Amino acid sequence: MHRTTDRVRHSRADDHGPGARPGPPPSGGRSGPGSQGRPDVIVFRRYAEVSVVARDPAFMVKDADWFDAHLPGWRQSAGMRLFGTHMLFHNGASHQRLRKAMVPAFSPARLRSLREVVRTVTEQRLDLLAEQPSGDVVDLHALLTTPVTRGTGCALVGLPEQDGPRVHELVQPLLALLDPGVGLPALTRADRAANALRPCLDALVTERRARPKDDLASSAAAALDDDEAASALSLGLAGGFDTTLTLLDYAISGLLTSTARAAVASGEDSAVHTAINEALRLSAPIGLITRIARHEVTVGGVRVPAGQEVMAWICDANRDPERFPEPDSFEPQRPAGRLLSFGGGPHYCLGAQLAKLEASLVLPAVLRRFPRMAPAGPLRPNDRLNVRGWTELPVVLDP
Repeated sequence: MHRTTDRVRHSRADDHGPGARPGPPPSGGRSGPGSQGRPDVIVFRRYAEVSVVARDPAFMVKDADWFDAHLPGWRQSAGMRLFGTHMLFHNGASHQRLRKAMVPAFSPARLRSLREVVRTVTEQRLDLLAEQPSGDVVDLHALLTTPVTRGTGCALVGLPEQDGPRVHELVQPLLALLDPGVGLPALTRADRAANALRPCLDALVTERRARPKDDLASSAAAALDDDEAASALSLGLAGGFDTTLTLLDYAISGLLTSTARAAVASGEDSAVHTAINEALRLSAPIGLITRIARHEVTVGGVRVPAGQEVMAWICDANRDPERFPEPDSFEPQRPAGRLLSFGGGPHYCLGAQLAKLEASLVLPAVLRRFPRMAPAGPLRPNDRLNVRGWTELPVVLDP
């Protein structure tokens, strides 16, 4: 059992059945790539406490030193070496150095270029969807949202679009390393995927050192060594693919039955903005974060000793009724407030603006192209516990 207080609650394995929404996994097990899930982990789920854990410099992320002390042998895992060493698992100056190397890929100029990629791929996919027989059930996850995020993610990193399907498939096992309770089968799959993905990333880094372009691979190749650059690219792919994909799927599903649908379809800026924020609140791409206390600190009346591991549930904090009235309702007109969906503090998601940019282009475009589109079944969740998302979004385009 994790430690409990009156400010902390726990979920059992059956607290969140399959179907409705991404939710927290059962308490216990490992949290974060390879952590051992000690029995004294303190769990926070309320907005106020999760916000402190995400933003307060009193907390640090698990890094290589922590893994060395608590997970001997982690360096022998190809998956951990590739995906457990990027900037999200560094603190202080080391984190700043790695983050600085990635920043150019998310500059305003680069986002303008990526905007055109999103528009082009979206229009291509909508044209293909328009060829579907009237009345047929189609899967927007497979036919629209995945190709758009896949194409954008490849453009962000610098990979050819035709590499997208294979690279996207290889990234999926790596994301499972972020789950609590990662077992040997998942670790084996992640190692196999990393061994297949690493040569592709190394080749791209080598090419960009010789012939730089305006992409993440070039900025990483110029500032980082081979291992660091490959790790940075794996993070860029994971963020560029799945976190934005979760946002798009949930937002489209919610808007199909929302009174805000027409305003979003018209491209009204405020309507699009609030709909995106509400989808992010209800379906946070990252469900939880783990941190280690640098020194003794009190969070919501709970004493957290130095060196203590804490787990903070973003997905629960975003549905805290003390912060959000009727927290489980999709209300696109709801004032956004200060969301935790992209984390906080020095580890705030570098790709947040790109994710919002994609959604601001895709949502109006698909709703405008198919004004009669209707849901044809529930969203189907994937089997991950932290980077939750969907595997199917069935709709009828023209009922």
